[in-house]
Parts: sequence; structure tokens; C-alpha cells
Amino acid sequence: MHKAVNASAGIRVVEKVFHIQNVNAYHSRFKTWIRRFNGVATKYLPNYLGWYRWLDGNANALTPQAWFLTAVGSS
Repeated sequence: MHKAVNASAGIRVVEKVFHIQNVNAYHSRFKTWIRRFNGVATKYLPNYLGWYRWLDGNANALTPQAWFLTAVGSS
């Protein structure tokens, strides 16, 4: 989903859900996480972003066993 937030026009919140601070915070966390890979090829960037989105949403809820099962594709 894409929502435009025009900060230069003073619009910082869209639909009371999409805040520019959230976008900036997510971008900062992603940049910090991806730095460990010392750069990635542009063609693989969607894969890394998908991996990070999954980690960002599930990191605190998974046990080491669940991490392993997810990594090998078991349910």
C-alpha cells in the first residue's frame, strides 16, 4: 500500500494512521539492520526488504525453534 505524505506542504499525518515519524523510524531501523551486509545488489533489495519486514514484525514473538522451522520452511 502506498500513501503520499507531503511534508513540504505541512502534511505529516494521513488518515490518522500514517505518520511521517513512523516512516522515518522504519527507514532508520532498516538502514541500521542492512549495514551489516556491507551493501547489497539493487536486484536483491526487495528480498532484503521482505526479510527485514518479516523480522521487524515477528522478532519478539518467535522462539529459537520457531525461527529454525520458519527458516527451513516447515509449519
